[in-house]
Amino acid sequence: MIIYSVEISIAKKVQAKWLKWMRETHIPDVMRTNMFVKFSFYKKLHTSNSETYIIEYETDDMKKYQKYESDFAIKLKKEHETKFTNQFSAKRSLFIKKII
Repeated sequence: MIIYSVEISIAKKVQAKWLKWMRETHIPDVMRTNMFVKFSFYKKLHTSNSETYIIEYETDDMKKYQKYESDFAIKLKKEHETKFTNQFSAKRSLFIKKII
């Protein structure tokens, strides 16, 4: 499995609006691309001026991830940026899931 991990720190003042939008719009839109088989959504435990969440999308094929990046990611990232301009920071990582 390939895991595409997105870590987002979101300003507390827009957190409720962001969570609602992520649950109802953004994550469903990502999953509708059919490039991922499942996702997990986590909240980091800490306190600061923002809250940090991690969304992990799993795919069974690197080519599907590459297709997501080439065909869907720009539009989806732009929607997020437009809706929450200057309210978040994001880090993206790619992992291979191995079971020992």
